[in-house]
Amino acid sequence: MASQAVTSNDGAAMSRATIESELKRLAPFHHAIDLPHGLSTHLPEFSRQEREKTRLKTLIDHAWPSILEACGGSLKGKRVLDIACNCGGFAVTAAQAGADYVLGIDIEDHYLEQANFIRDALALDNLEYRKVHLEDLTPERVGRFDLILCFGILYHLENPVLSLKRIAGVADGVLVVDTTLMRIPVINNLLRRWPMWHMKCVPAVDDTAWNITTSRWRKAEFLQFYPNPAAVIELMRYVGFDGVRQLPATIKGLEPRYYGGTRATFIGSIARPGA
Repeated sequence: MASQAVTSNDGAAMSRATIESELKRLAPFHHAIDLPHGLSTHLPEFSRQEREKTRLKTLIDHAWPSILEACGGSLKGKRVLDIACNCGGFAVTAAQAGADYVLGIDIEDHYLEQANFIRDALALDNLEYRKVHLEDLTPERVGRFDLILCFGILYHLENPVLSLKRIAGVADGVLVVDTTLMRIPVINNLLRRWPMWHMKCVPAVDDTAWNITTSRWRKAEFLQFYPNPAAVIELMRYVGFDGVRQLPATIKGLEPRYYGGTRATFIGSIARPGA
């Protein structure tokens, strides 16, 4: 479990000066998270891309009602795993929603430092972060989870099939996958029923990159695989999840890519024998 944060006399976990100092030191953040003293992790003067302001809100508005419904209406008493948690916006949301225990994992030390700072500032003692690679994800190491959030990582995986099998191995309930999709409209429209992946070689990232808040881990050239919706659904079914469906982008105010078909969210559930 996460260590108990030290609380100041005014009830906040950290002083305003400390939070402001850490925000500037650790910026930019990929998730806009509200902090004590009316502060936020989104600092416009440090931001690299507009999405840093909209990422957390878009996905919460878009998917959170369906997530809660799939979990029986509440996260109370649930164990939640946030894979590739980045600075922890979704893990924080789950912890604040009353989950019994939330674990966020990532492989990038800087994102984990950001996440731990935010957790301590908010004094969330039901939230923990660890550096864990997907290939090392096992029930013996992390336990099992009622809800697993797999946001913005599927298309970054060199081996998506093996990785989803690892995720299924620690799942005791709901899996939510949010991913960038194939960006080839002609193929998407003509072959939408066929599971397909688009392989793309992407460059290394350094501290000057516009996407430093999502790709800091990419120290060298890397192969990525972008699925179409049929591929995501088929893969989730293949590793054991039932009732897999794509969430429609029906509400207003989401990031345009959800309406344009280059980003989507999928949800399914798995049941263990005898559960």
